[in-house]
Amino acid sequence: MEKDDSGISYLGATNLNNGVLCFVRAVDSLVQKGNCIAFIRNGEGSMGYSVYKAEDFIATSDMTLAYSEHINKYTGMFITTIADRIRGKYNFGYKRSATRLAKEVLSLPVTTTGQPYWEYMEQYMRNIESAQILKYLSSINNRVA
Repeated sequence: MEKDDSGISYLGATNLNNGVLCFVRAVDSLVQKGNCIAFIRNGEGSMGYSVYKAEDFIATSDMTLAYSEHINKYTGMFITTIADRIRGKYNFGYKRSATRLAKEVLSLPVTTTGQPYWEYMEQYMRNIESAQILKYLSSINNRVA
C-alpha cells in the first residue's frame, strides 16, 4: 500500500481519526463503498469500536463492513454509538469476530410494528448536530464580538 496524503482513507484497527490510519493511493480492486458502518474486530485498545464511513475507503482485514439501504450519516452515527456501548466485552482473547458480530443484539428504537425506527434515529442525531452547530456559532460570535 503506497501512502498518498491526497489519496483515499485507509481504515484499520484504531479508535482514533474515525478509524483512519493514513491515506493511500487508491487501488480499484481494494476500494470499499462508503455509506457503511465499519466494525473493528481486532486491535488492542480499539477492538469493539465501530465507525460510520460516508466516503469510499480501503480497509484492513480487521474490519467487518455493514451496509443497509437505511444507513446514512445520521442513522450510521446513531448505530455506532449504540454498538460502541457493548464493546467492553471484547478483548484480545475474545475478539469481535464476524460470527460474534452477527449474534450481537443492539437496543434500537422500534416502531409499533417492531421494526427499527430509522426516522427517529435520524432526527435524533440531526437534533444533536444542530445543537452542536448552534453552540459552536455562539462561541464564535462571542469571540468576534
